Amino acid sequence: MNLLHTWWAPVRARLIDDARLWWRFWSMRLAAFGAVVTALAQWFPDALSAAWNAMPYDMRAYLPAPLLHSIPVILFVAIMVARIVAQKKATPNG
Repeated sequence: MNLLHTWWAPVRARLIDDARLWWRFWSMRLAAFGAVVTALAQWFPDALSAAWNAMPYDMRAYLPAPLLHSIPVILFVAIMVARIVAQKKATPNG
């Protein structure tokens, strides 16, 4: 247990004050969503094309196909924007 404490002490010293409220930050929510989307794309590679083909043609006309393959990049940019935009103060009670 002492080894774990020795390892964790420098990491904890670098955390932000409200790191225990990580789940309230939009950047973390978007990162988690991006991780799920990426994992699903890896596990079910044909699902994206199946979903694309299942869409009505008029709906597909509004969304170009390369846009679907840019979802990870779009999420990454959204995470960066969410990280620098001021959010309401995260408090344990709300």
